[in-house]
Amino acid sequence: MHASKAGSPFLLSFVGMAEVLGWTYRYLTPRQFVERLSKDLRIKGVVAGENYRFGYKASGDAAELVKLCEEFGLSAFIVRSVMDTAKRSHNGAAAAINSSDKGQVSSSRVRHALAMGDMEYVCELLGRKHRLVLTVDEGCCLERNKIILPKSHMLNMPPAEGSYDNCYLVNGEYLGPCRVIINSDTIIIEMTDENSLSQNPIGEVGQLGIEFG
Repeated sequence: MHASKAGSPFLLSFVGMAEVLGWTYRYLTPRQFVERLSKDLRIKGVVAGENYRFGYKASGDAAELVKLCEEFGLSAFIVRSVMDTAKRSHNGAAAAINSSDKGQVSSSRVRHALAMGDMEYVCELLGRKHRLVLTVDEGCCLERNKIILPKSHMLNMPPAEGSYDNCYLVNGEYLGPCRVIINSDTIIIEMTDENSLSQNPIGEVGQLGIEFG
């Protein structure tokens, strides 16, 4: 919502972006970073969290970002953190994820909860159910009430290996409730309604989604 006030969002920054996209490292000062956004990329505005750090060795903070954006004619929106009121822990481990974690909702906290298989906590953090998206092709095995896919067909992060009840299969529309078994090699989707797969659920979509209840 904040990004839409500055224009059409099209650039997303995330930790490890250079490695993921294969970019060459550029050690920019905070000023050089904002100057590059303004002059090279022609960005109109930026949105960042209140604990955002940027520039070489994370030397710039949110206050400096606002100051530099004003200097270069960019709008800057600093968003306050959404705090995790559940304050959960697993196996006695503290809820903090890293040294900068002050209890705020973050992608790191969501990934940690997914890795623990705590889907109730994941839903609380996201404010919605987690949807695992899978590509489908001739390598998928379709049985009367079961779909078996290689784990390599996942397009986003799954929960921990195990069995999950109260899930829903979707492909643009809800196909029905299911039970999901995730192991080291495959994902098994067992429909709890035997009539759910009376027609081919894959069709021309090429993707399936699993929403974890």
